Amino acid sequence: MTPSVILGLDLSVTAAAAVAVPCAWDGDWSRVESVVVGERLRRDATDAERARRTETIADRLVAFARSTGATLAFIEGYAFSRVTAAHTLGELGGVVRLELVRAGVELHTVNMASARKLLLGKVPRTDPKVAVFTALRASGARFETCDESDAMAVANYGLAELGGFFFGQVAA
Repeated sequence: MTPSVILGLDLSVTAAAAVAVPCAWDGDWSRVESVVVGERLRRDATDAERARRTETIADRLVAFARSTGATLAFIEGYAFSRVTAAHTLGELGGVVRLELVRAGVELHTVNMASARKLLLGKVPRTDPKVAVFTALRASGARFETCDESDAMAVANYGLAELGGFFFGQVAA
């Protein structure tokens, strides 16, 4: 059974983004909702403060999923380009995944390069997040951050998998 609303998630401790897209949205951007959550901590933040930040982000993303009626989430796979932050992203991803599953949301992991390639046709070597943001804004999206755009790219990939309306380009 195809869900009525899916989530796309781009996880980060400083700016995790989620978009909720109805499967039958037909390119109507007014039907897409988004949220960006996260917070910066002091460099000397305690482990307890870091754990609470992770919990807060997960709670807000679960609340967003519930408020939009999403029952299926597509989550960006880990791309540990910043080795120093790899463990933090893994911790956040684990907590978010656990809490979404507890809330009854089915999860699917999406390779970000594949999501960007579907949307753009060819992924640029420099600033792929900016390329996704630019392409989605050109199509009418009202996103204010590249994180929201990456979350939409992940959702777009999910929509393609489900046979819904999605944006795709053919590489030249």
